[in-house]
Amino acid sequence: MVSYGLATLPGLKVVGPLTVALLIGISLRTALGLAPGLMEGTRYSARTVLRLGIVLMGARLDFGLVAKVGPRVLLLALAVIVGGILGIRWVTKRFGVPEKLGTLLAVGTSICGASAVVAASSVTRAEEEDTTLAVGLCGILGTVGVLFYVFVGPLLGLSTAQLAILSGATLHEVAQVMAAAFTWGTSAGDLGTLVKLTRVVLLAPALVVLGLVSGAGGQVRYSLKEPPIPWFVIGFLAVGVLGSVGVVPAAAKAWLSTASVFLMVMAMAAMGLGTHLSMVRRAGMRVVYAGLVGFAALAVSAWGLIHVLSIQ
Repeated sequence: MVSYGLATLPGLKVVGPLTVALLIGISLRTALGLAPGLMEGTRYSARTVLRLGIVLMGARLDFGLVAKVGPRVLLLALAVIVGGILGIRWVTKRFGVPEKLGTLLAVGTSICGASAVVAASSVTRAEEEDTTLAVGLCGILGTVGVLFYVFVGPLLGLSTAQLAILSGATLHEVAQVMAAAFTWGTSAGDLGTLVKLTRVVLLAPALVVLGLVSGAGGQVRYSLKEPPIPWFVIGFLAVGVLGSVGVVPAAAKAWLSTASVFLMVMAMAAMGLGTHLSMVRRAGMRVVYAGLVGFAALAVSAWGLIHVLSIQ
């Protein structure tokens, strides 16, 4: 609840309640430690509650958005996601970042920040420490991106609409896109948000692909308990499809979306409580450099694609 309150402040509104909850959890763990009686509940929140939040996050999906943005913008979003995941994963390898952490950074940067990271962490069975690092870094880099676009964006040779599309295609969080795009007007803000939500929709197929290739040694698991696509991803897709075809009413979709964010904020707080600041020292600055280079390369690529595809 404190995270929600703090996330309404001007300086923290851009990063959102998930990252704020994570930072509060880390701060409390560092200052006070974690009592033994809280460990089991913390683990439960960081795993089971997280997966339930991901299932309900399907209410945020609207597959009809894909038809609204037009083929060229859709192609841009697809290129950003596919090229971003593969390219940033390559960059993290060059910087010596561990494989699963590199994958989380790539997915979070290419799709939708903290939400994508926490969803991908369960699919790839990443360690909570890696998830914590990736979420925190996405929040920091996205905030830097907002400042860059607001102050330097007018010098990039793009129209207001193109700047909005660039923001929606590259910034990590929906709040970050809105913070940047609405500075150029209401129409630009709406356009940037629409492009961003298209990327959010594309998280669904990305999770399916990750589920198919994330088994040990790249082998697909075939069992009722551990299908090739994890059950919570199937639930995520099912809720998204039901909402898109109108089975779930708009009011219920809004409630489920709010509930999903609340559950994931709980999970982020739990991950923070389970993490000590020493993790940053162990990871080293190479993770920060890799994330920064990857995000910069994604932004430059999207800028070029906007010109090549003649997106106005």
